[in-house]
Amino acid sequence: MIRLLVVDDHPPTREQAVKDLSNGDLIEVIGEAETSDECFKMAKALLPDIVLLDLHLPGLITTPDLLKRLNALKNVKVVIYASQSKASEVQDFLDAGAAAYILKTDPAALIRMSVLMVYKGNQNVVSPSLPKNLLRLSGQERGILKQITKRGGLPKAADRMGLTEYDLNQLLFHLVEKLELESIDELTKWAKRNGF
Repeated sequence: MIRLLVVDDHPPTREQAVKDLSNGDLIEVIGEAETSDECFKMAKALLPDIVLLDLHLPGLITTPDLLKRLNALKNVKVVIYASQSKASEVQDFLDAGAAAYILKTDPAALIRMSVLMVYKGNQNVVSPSLPKNLLRLSGQERGILKQITKRGGLPKAADRMGLTEYDLNQLLFHLVEKLELESIDELTKWAKRNGF
């Protein structure tokens, strides 16, 4: 049995997750928490196999710090449980130690499967609702996408990054190919649409 701690500050969402994930004999919900402080206290006391963690919680511990603290606990793995898909932050949370990033809108069977995959040792489990090829972006490439969505267009982005427009265009053409898009304009729209 997978021992799960469900953390969400919205009671109806938390109750639905508990109901969906407790269905069957695979997962046992051993606790529920509403705040980041309560989450850490319960995780430390119960040492669940997996913490299903909402991203935006009230409390004194920030989400990145909470993730770091949970990862320091013995054999505790974290599955981010997000209400919105902000593609720009997915890899940041995975890099910070989350084993998975799934969406609350994913079907219950998919969420259960993600929990099982993480329990069996899989890393970088991501909701299929998120853009394909997202995990193939390096930190530098995510930084470039953030720069091109700011005001001032590509000339200002190149200036902010200390690049010539030609060099920036070369990097952007590489990203266009990597993300299987058609043009730099489409890349910019994709980046804005996905929260970069």
